[in-house]
Amino acid sequence: MLDDLQFTKFVGAEVSRGTPLSFSAIFPEASGMLNSSLLFATECWGYRSQVHKRSGATLLHRCRVNALQTPMINASMVLCDRHFGGINYPVGGVGGIAISLADGLVEKGSEIRYKANVTNVILENGKAVGVRLSNGKEFFAKTVISNATRWDTFGKLVKEELPEEEKNFQKNYVKAPSFLSIHMGVKASVLPAGTDCHHFILEDNWNNLEKPYGSIFLSIPTVLDPSLAPEGHHILHIFTTAGIEDWEGLSRKEYEEKKEVVANEIIRRLEKKLFPGLQDSIVLKEVGSPKTHRRFLARNDGTYGPMPRGKPKGLLAMPFNTTSIDGLYCVGDSCFPGQGVIAVAFSGIMCAHRVAADIGLEQKSPVLDAGLLGLLRWLRTLA
Repeated sequence: MLDDLQFTKFVGAEVSRGTPLSFSAIFPEASGMLNSSLLFATECWGYRSQVHKRSGATLLHRCRVNALQTPMINASMVLCDRHFGGINYPVGGVGGIAISLADGLVEKGSEIRYKANVTNVILENGKAVGVRLSNGKEFFAKTVISNATRWDTFGKLVKEELPEEEKNFQKNYVKAPSFLSIHMGVKASVLPAGTDCHHFILEDNWNNLEKPYGSIFLSIPTVLDPSLAPEGHHILHIFTTAGIEDWEGLSRKEYEEKKEVVANEIIRRLEKKLFPGLQDSIVLKEVGSPKTHRRFLARNDGTYGPMPRGKPKGLLAMPFNTTSIDGLYCVGDSCFPGQGVIAVAFSGIMCAHRVAADIGLEQKSPVLDAGLLGLLRWLRTLA
């Protein structure tokens, strides 16, 4: 377990100071493998047979691709964090990572404004120069970085006509469905001794794997860190795929009733497969629908992120941090390298590196930059 988040705090502090950080500078020996496939990288390291044996079924089940089609950057977390040295988990919950990063930013003079709802990116002569909040306040800066999805950034925050590059993105990628989430506190006695932290439930037909409510994901973080719940209790985080269209057009009363009905059915399935008596052991329950994710996470349709419309063409087909609007950058799961905590964190480091170069905090070559960005734009047209 991790009980020290000082490295995360350091990253926040360095970014706040304007220090450019790149992945290749922190992990030089690994950076060359990131654009290769999992199979190629592990073959170079002499582990091809083990990867085939251990990861083949898991990849097909979870990702619908094999090891040759799995980008190494996506697999690196699994190989490094879950196989080398065992699983690491921050004591106090994964939220501690975000808190430590924020502490590092504030410690070095940055300010974080909470409950500040941005409604517009302010443009002057085609350049992003600031943002406008829902209360009318305006803030101006050399650069604007949006961590909203690209659908939200160019559909809501930027009011101008959709740039050609974003049209191509929306042509090549669709919004992944959202989730129904259930957070519960339960009596510890309902869990058998030796219960694992993570579970995946698909009761019958593989055809139901991707259907709404067809499969259930379950995490029990208190198995790893009992301090997260009062003594004698466990926390269950249950989630399943759900589309927002299933939750639209309901009255407030119908909406609350539907949440209760759907959640109770999910709990009934868990009772049947894993934990008899689960319903009676509940001491706290909160249910979030796709509309919850849309409202509180500001996600277009509550989406989990982008998915390729067809067969994946590789990570380089995804847009990078720059946009066609001068001074406006994007960061997050709708940028390279995609979904997931590790990928999004990598996107953030890349964006900080890019902005630092563009505003003169780091040396760059305009000629090489223009050539590389042009090449990447061309590659994305082939996706």
